[in-house]
Amino acid sequence: MKKTLSAAVLCVTLAAPAFAGCDKPSAPSAIPDGKTAAMDDMMAAKKAVDAFRKGTEDYLSCEKNSGKAETAQAELEKVAARFNAEVRAFKAKG
Repeated sequence: MKKTLSAAVLCVTLAAPAFAGCDKPSAPSAIPDGKTAAMDDMMAAKKAVDAFRKGTEDYLSCEKNSGKAETAQAELEKVAARFNAEVRAFKAKG
């Protein structure tokens, strides 16, 4: 009985990492207004957006539900479009 229980616990423990990596990342909470933001704010936003992109790519590589994957892809595109618009506004202010 002990051997069976130990083997079951070992199997679950070893299999857990295979199921652990499919968490949908959260989008950045705020993207600064490019018209008024400082360079440091824009760089921090870029790092947050890049991390979100990487996390979403990892999520998309393991998510098997096509509806969830499409929703995550659409959210990534929306965040990227918003950030790119703010970058253009930042660059335009000179």
